[in-house]
Amino acid sequence: MESEMLPPWLKYPEIPLGSAGWRMSPGEDYWYRFVDWFGCLSDGEKERYQLRYPKPESWVAFWPYIPDKLAAYFGKNA
Repeated sequence: MESEMLPPWLKYPEIPLGSAGWRMSPGEDYWYRFVDWFGCLSDGEKERYQLRYPKPESWVAFWPYIPDKLAAYFGKNA
């Protein structure tokens, strides 16, 4: 994986999942860049990435949420 991005909880550990910090400020830009980047990975790369960066308990809904966001994003921008 070239130019691997850190998961959001490591890039901005001070911004909790569901916070307005992901909808404004630097968190928003990073969130959308991460979703775009992650969506371009192969299934195997996604699986290895998730194993390499286990999410904290407070981010339990993150991985189930991302595929829905990717589908909505790519559906609108296909």
